[in-house]
Amino acid sequence: MQPLHIGHLGIIDTILKENDKVIILIGSANKKETLRNPLDINLRKMMLEETVIEKYGQAYNERIIIVELPDWSMETDTKSNKEWGRYLYYNVVSRVGQKHFSIYFSDDSEIIKDWFDEELMQRINFRLFKRKDMFEGVSSTKIREAFLKDDKKYIEKSCPVAVTKRYEEIKKIIEEVYKNPKDDYILE
Repeated sequence: MQPLHIGHLGIIDTILKENDKVIILIGSANKKETLRNPLDINLRKMMLEETVIEKYGQAYNERIIIVELPDWSMETDTKSNKEWGRYLYYNVVSRVGQKHFSIYFSDDSEIIKDWFDEELMQRINFRLFKRKDMFEGVSSTKIREAFLKDDKKYIEKSCPVAVTKRYEEIKKIIEEVYKNPKDDYILE
């Protein structure tokens, strides 16, 4: 959700149709000002909350929980995938109070399946979506590029009001980060 877009909202719509309760994990909660994670968690969470309240009204309070999830590895760290999977799994279990749940994911399915060992794979129902098939392949990367190109039409077509009304603020953040990005890091 760097930034939030219609692809995210399409998956949330699907989740709400198929489940009574939904936990939305906002990942990389501890990272900001990097190329992949330019926006800080407070801004991302605020935009998500505004959007779900506007879109779902009372269902937001009754059915949706938004949770921040910090990263503890670098984006390129694949040797810690199984550790990351357990970290993710136990964060979800601690919030839902059960060992079995569904994960909805819209990226390369091999990425997420590599996070979990066989034991955890048996406990998780995977609902996988191909990003390229959804909403004309919208992605946060494409949206960040649109901010850099000042392509307001693409952003207005691809993002909710909570993002578009902050156009200048987000554009400025992204431009600054792309000029002088912070390095990704690992928690020690």
